[in-house]
Amino acid sequence: MKTHVFIVDEASFPVHLQYLFAGTGAADNDEHIGLLSDIKRVRIGDRVIFYLETRRSSRIDGGFFGAFEIASLTPIVIHDSNNPTYLERQLGKKLIYRVRLEPAEVYSRGIEEYKALDNLPVYAKEILWSLIYRKLKGQRGCTPLTIEESNRLIDMIQRVNDNQRLHYTNTDGFTYNATTQQIEIVPNGRNHYAGVINPTAPLLPPIMRLINTNRAFEVNLQAYCTENAGLGVNPTLDAITGPANQIIWLGNEVKCGVGMRSIDVFSIVNLPRDIRQYRIIELKDEQVSPYITRQLFKYVNWTSQYISGAINANIQPVVVAREIPNTGNNRLKRKKLDLNGKSTVFWQGIRDAFNEFNARNLAMPILYYEYRFDNGNIVFNNIDY
Repeated sequence: MKTHVFIVDEASFPVHLQYLFAGTGAADNDEHIGLLSDIKRVRIGDRVIFYLETRRSSRIDGGFFGAFEIASLTPIVIHDSNNPTYLERQLGKKLIYRVRLEPAEVYSRGIEEYKALDNLPVYAKEILWSLIYRKLKGQRGCTPLTIEESNRLIDMIQRVNDNQRLHYTNTDGFTYNATTQQIEIVPNGRNHYAGVINPTAPLLPPIMRLINTNRAFEVNLQAYCTENAGLGVNPTLDAITGPANQIIWLGNEVKCGVGMRSIDVFSIVNLPRDIRQYRIIELKDEQVSPYITRQLFKYVNWTSQYISGAINANIQPVVVAREIPNTGNNRLKRKKLDLNGKSTVFWQGIRDAFNEFNARNLAMPILYYEYRFDNGNIVFNNIDY
């Protein structure tokens, strides 16, 4: 079970509670691939916490409220492209991507932002870095929390409520009382979400159009990964991220440092004998470059320092890049030799960079995958270097 934080404000929070949904939007845009990539990582049963963002003039503290969970309904992610979108007037904003919710472990009081983020603990690993980075960077309506961050935030919410959750029935609704600054139950007042339930459009056709026009598509590739990781839709992708019965956490655009570096996709898998593996997945919409190891070094260093339990023996860096054709200067790269019996300069540089990184023993040896498009599908192949 993963935890996602959705942003709400004083106007939209009661509406989200009354109709049990969460969503993201980008001003008046009908589509936004970055937001889609974020929300596509949610799965049925994942936990949702609302972050109430308030104006200083309102004298409302705001903070983090929860917890709810992703409802067992399809489609999981709804694309509302209507004009106006469902409940737009009440919300005061346009939310184009939405998920429906169920109450999970709902507490009346939230934990104020300054208590959650500003009262920093002694140990750096206990700081809620994902939320701090989101606040610094902004532009993310759906933020993933690491397992430890989620546990810490839920624990704070429980303690401020003396571990007394709200008691409600399946017909009871919820709302937010701005005067008491608490979530309240509305007896027999649960509202039915009556908006459109259109699924989002397939992700591969836009990728193909971008390729054909020689345009960047890395964020589209990321969205494809977050949408399908571990679901058995593409077994060659599951080999990279881990299958559903092994993935215990999945994140994208994982911020790792105040320099705002981001890991494209990060999965934590639980292998046999309860062994965890931390997979740092770097995506490229172009062919691999030897310089990618510089990024991996920073990501591995952050993971080993911040993610509890991550050490060099279980951190798995993975590079995923476009296929290098077996033509021209890259000919016969998998045999490591050109027609004259010498290694190609291009491929040898990649091999040297990978092997030099591996020799430092900072993590497990780099796994290298290339992808190609075959009959409208994307296929990922593990390449031996």
